Amino acid sequence: MTEVVLFGIVGLIAVAAAAFMVISPTKNAVHSALALVLTMGCLAFLFLMLDAPFLAMIQITVYAGAIMVLFLFVIMLLGAEKLDVRETRFPWLPVFGLVLAVLLLLVIGLPILNSGLNVMEPVAATPLVRVINAATDMAPVEVAFNDQTVASDLAFGSASEFVQVPAGDYSVTLTPQDGAPITTSVSLEGGTTQSLIAYGEGDAVTFAVVPDDLSTVSEARTSRIVVFNAYDPENPISLVDFGSSFSATDTTTYAGEVAYGAYSEPVLVPEGTYDFAYITGADVPDVDGEPVLYRNREYELPRDESQLVVVMPERLFDGSLRAAAAPFVDNARASFGGPRAIGTLLFIDYMMPFQMLAMLLLAAMVGVIVLTRHHIPGAKERINVRRRVSRPLTNVIASQVGHEVAEETPSQLPAQTEQHETAGD
Repeated sequence: MTEVVLFGIVGLIAVAAAAFMVISPTKNAVHSALALVLTMGCLAFLFLMLDAPFLAMIQITVYAGAIMVLFLFVIMLLGAEKLDVRETRFPWLPVFGLVLAVLLLLVIGLPILNSGLNVMEPVAATPLVRVINAATDMAPVEVAFNDQTVASDLAFGSASEFVQVPAGDYSVTLTPQDGAPITTSVSLEGGTTQSLIAYGEGDAVTFAVVPDDLSTVSEARTSRIVVFNAYDPENPISLVDFGSSFSATDTTTYAGEVAYGAYSEPVLVPEGTYDFAYITGADVPDVDGEPVLYRNREYELPRDESQLVVVMPERLFDGSLRAAAAPFVDNARASFGGPRAIGTLLFIDYMMPFQMLAMLLLAAMVGVIVLTRHHIPGAKERINVRRRVSRPLTNVIASQVGHEVAEETPSQLPAQTEQHETAGD
């Protein structure tokens, strides 16, 4: 209820300030500009209510700050504080603005009224799914959902791209290059993002569905990690960081006791460099305790990522098996109103409208200069007109030196006189 009241108050102030800017009862351009500053401040407050502090800061800094200072500078520079209606160069401009506003209202309002939004059912989002090949002895496979092929030559330890498929039940078929097809059934619900993991050894291939959380990371400068155990059927797996080798008390457990064929709860880890270790057993061992299955030394963990780490057996050339941890990294959804979200929208999704908006702002600035420029009747522009002086330059010099300079022969220097005499001899 509080948000509704605040929205109503701030919205009314914004509309009133915008109307004052257009109508301007005082006929003062500075007052109109200040009313526009108030409107932009109200918009910044609305962005704060939408949990977009970065966008609110940009609204105040760029629009209410830099752009409005530029507008005020142009108004004051051209001396257009007062607007005399009788001397308006464009008397048709108010009528044109009113007609344009009515047309915009019709263009926006008629589709909304005819769409029947109140009786429409919400449309469920399309599910996203990918397939991860963690089966040890399975050659590159082809993945098909019913009769639709979603991936080809999917190698061991790799994942397909996320594909959009309609919600429903599917028969998933994995076809190796030199083996019999393997089929399983999955049910996909609308609005979900899932990973279908094929794991196991030999012909004993099992499937598991792991939900992928690609939503915005709740804490700043962190990433989300989920561990899936496809390695040890007997013992659970833990993800730890032993910390410094000189201390035995700074070991941190991020995911503990992940059973075979199961996945851990999402854990938020701050960005930085880590020495991750995947170990077996329920308890965190010492460095000299239980064997470490796999290590990720100096692993760089950036922010705002969602990682699904699959621990699986990898067959070596001699036929033995060793543990391997394959991280499948995806960017988490950027926070609403944050720098990355705004950059993605402006420079990727809406690059052309963004450039058109820049051209519109440039045209608006030129229009402000044209509309506020005073026209002085009877004023003649003096371009390339030579200035006429009342006294010639020679008369001015003569008054300074006391005699005429044009009729007097310039005296020669002694050296020049000697040269003339020598030449004469």
